[in-house]
Amino acid sequence: MRHLYQFNLLQIIRDKGDMFWSLIFPIVMGALFSLSFGTNGTETMMAPVPAAVVKEGNAMFESFLQELDGTSIELQELEETQAQAALEDGSVEGIFYSSAMPSLTVNNVGMQASILSVLLETYVENQTMMEEIGRENPMKLPAAATAMSDYQALTGRVDVSGNAFNDTLSYYFALVAMACLFGAFMGLTSAGQLRADQSALASRRSIAPVHRFKLVFSEMMAVFTVQFLNICILLLFLHFVLHISFGEKWLLLIPVCILGSMAGVAFGIFVGSTRMKEGVKNGILVTGSLLMSFLAGLMVGNMKDIVEHHAPILNRINPAALIVDAFYSVTIYDNPARYQRNLGLLTVITVFLVFVSYRRLRRERYDSI
Repeated sequence: MRHLYQFNLLQIIRDKGDMFWSLIFPIVMGALFSLSFGTNGTETMMAPVPAAVVKEGNAMFESFLQELDGTSIELQELEETQAQAALEDGSVEGIFYSSAMPSLTVNNVGMQASILSVLLETYVENQTMMEEIGRENPMKLPAAATAMSDYQALTGRVDVSGNAFNDTLSYYFALVAMACLFGAFMGLTSAGQLRADQSALASRRSIAPVHRFKLVFSEMMAVFTVQFLNICILLLFLHFVLHISFGEKWLLLIPVCILGSMAGVAFGIFVGSTRMKEGVKNGILVTGSLLMSFLAGLMVGNMKDIVEHHAPILNRINPAALIVDAFYSVTIYDNPARYQRNLGLLTVITVFLVFVSYRRLRRERYDSI
């Protein structure tokens, strides 16, 4: 088994065509992304949310909003009629009313409206807490007021995991997903070397006194190994050369890369185990890999979100989308449940493809070779 594995490794590495598509091409694409974006993946900040305030006598709330002006919000002091007109024409995203019980009016639901709502909820919660402290222990009011005075600390413009927001990361995540799927080309070559009707090498293997399982397993493991190393090289290039940040929990990306590599190779072996012509198989791999990468956001950054809104089932069966979402779960969302769900679905897809491929290859019989 070990000798078969080593032989397969050498054979795969020497295949310049497959190595180009699984390693060199993604690196070139990453470099072109960096040149196109111009920022090399550097961090970008979310602009302050435009908002209006209608003064109705609550000086404390008005002071709270003034502290946030220029950081989380871009504040305008308007009369009610002016504020309503600004809200209607989109000049502001919301209107704060500084009455005894402050309120907020928004015109739609979205990220910016959510930010304004959170700011209002923060103030109301702090106000309620101060009132309770005043009733129960008035001596602690000065200390509580001091502790709550630094409002800006509550509204730093960072992502959920604490990293500064980067709106170009989705393209690099989708690039890694595409590189994982391009392992399918090595998988296709591997499958061809296991079918006696595809090559002279496969013919000799089919009559060798070696169990079929050892042949298939050693071939698959060799391809998985090379593809995983290719993905690791790509990640190192993105991080150390293009300075793309993958967050502090980058070790959690290793299982994603392992399963992503396995899914890509399994896709190629699955297609290669069929009886279709070689040109048709290559066409399926190219079309399938690029289509899945497109749906994951390789060409349009928010495409995965569009698919999630209109046809979420596609994101559950698309390996590229699962890889991208797993990367987001680690670097942006800090959502372990979502991360584990993506890994679980990748595992199911990979096991299914490998199982079907092995069943096909194991049952191959030939009248003559």
